[in-house]
Amino acid sequence: MPKIVHHLFKPDEKHLEQIEENLLLGAADLIKNTSVENIKIDDLVNKAEVSRSTFYKVFHSVDDLFKKLGKKLTNEITEYTLSHSPEIPNAAARVAIKTKRALLLVTKAPFLASLALKAEWPSSDPNQMIYKDIEKDFIDGKAQGYFSDMPPSIGTNLILGCLRGAAKDILETKQPDDYADMVVYQILISLGMDQKIADELSKHPASALSVPPTGVASNVVSLNNHTKTK
Repeated sequence: MPKIVHHLFKPDEKHLEQIEENLLLGAADLIKNTSVENIKIDDLVNKAEVSRSTFYKVFHSVDDLFKKLGKKLTNEITEYTLSHSPEIPNAAARVAIKTKRALLLVTKAPFLASLALKAEWPSSDPNQMIYKDIEKDFIDGKAQGYFSDMPPSIGTNLILGCLRGAAKDILETKQPDDYADMVVYQILISLGMDQKIADELSKHPASALSVPPTGVASNVVSLNNHTKTK
């Protein structure tokens, strides 16, 4: 039986960060064989070899932990994707390709996507990496004459909202094979793009977003048998 560590006398921030990391990694390992709704605090603390009191120093609840796990997943994928993607001069094409790649990942790895949505992905927080990236694409697209002259916050949140809604649709109901094309087309049209160009860009081939080879995301991307979390 593993030794349960109480950590009552090490409340420093660095130590708590390590405990949080251990709990998140333990949760990622548990969900390989157990659905999220069936995972209890006892499962998590036993896996991470910490006490319940230590768990509550880091998370308010199991749901809180899985929201944090979802956020960590999306941050890992966003950072990895942005650092490994070639720059596309055409901003409208960037919006189309990135949107389609994100939706293809939802289809490919529904459980990972469900965790991401649990963490309110894609975030509408202007301080988040994904928001800043999409905002840049919109501003560039407007400067290049592809998008309407609307405030960047409106254009950015329009893209984010459509992406979030489409991801939920994919997880909840089987969609046609060209669903990602249709979503991209509607996004581009709503941003003010010419219909013919929007149609051409929406059909541009794309592969799913890449997942970093290490980290929490790599541990759960293959969990295609899970489609929903509470």
